[in-house]
Amino acid sequence: MKNLLVLFALAISVQVFAQESALLRVNYSEGDVYEIKMIQQQSTGIQGSTDMTIMMDMEVTEVTDEVIEAESKITSIVMDVNQAGMSMSYDSSKNDDELDATGKMLKGQLSPMMSAVIRTTMDEYGNTLSTKVVPSIPSMEQFSTATTIDFPKQEVKVGSSWTSDNEQQGMKVKSTYTVTKIADGIVYLDVKGEVSGTGTGSMTGSSEIEISTGVLKNNESEIKVTTQGIEVSVVSNVSMNKK
Repeated sequence: MKNLLVLFALAISVQVFAQESALLRVNYSEGDVYEIKMIQQQSTGIQGSTDMTIMMDMEVTEVTDEVIEAESKITSIVMDVNQAGMSMSYDSSKNDDELDATGKMLKGQLSPMMSAVIRTTMDEYGNTLSTKVVPSIPSMEQFSTATTIDFPKQEVKVGSSWTSDNEQQGMKVKSTYTVTKIADGIVYLDVKGEVSGTGTGSMTGSSEIEISTGVLKNNESEIKVTTQGIEVSVVSNVSMNKK
């Protein structure tokens, strides 16, 4: 479960208005609430697969000139696991009478996550300065970085690129973001990354950033790593919208 969470630990309209450059900054307002949807499909080949959908609410609790404070809480979890020919499913919206024995086992592992609050402090560049999970649950800190990208200090335009380093539980990801389009208030990014540490491999994906708020509207990624001799593929989609 810990490794699963670690791996877990990155608009078209009728008329398009393009712009030459954009300054990316986190510009949340105090009291704003965002709904976050995370979908992940993990495959370990013949050893099995895990599909998971997590819904979260993030509330912006304080905004100052220096930092932005936010609190996030998981509102629902749906998980389907297939390992060594054995299938297990869990849906947090179901009561105990609707869960089988394996579903109740997964509930025992996952329900504490739904009671936890993730308190995050970030700056205007999207850098996560601190994360605290209350009560403390290992690996949940990674959720604080799933909806942010470290922004460059200068304006960006089509062709601009920058790099960012992230580390979770011994796995390091060096990501390179390249601007492919700026239109309709959105900066579109191509993402490539190298994975090292406890696992080695690569990442590819794309992101869409809302210029006015710095919100990660959509992020799609695929990570392929080899860890302890096992090849693992993780396909993820993260979307974030104001409620």
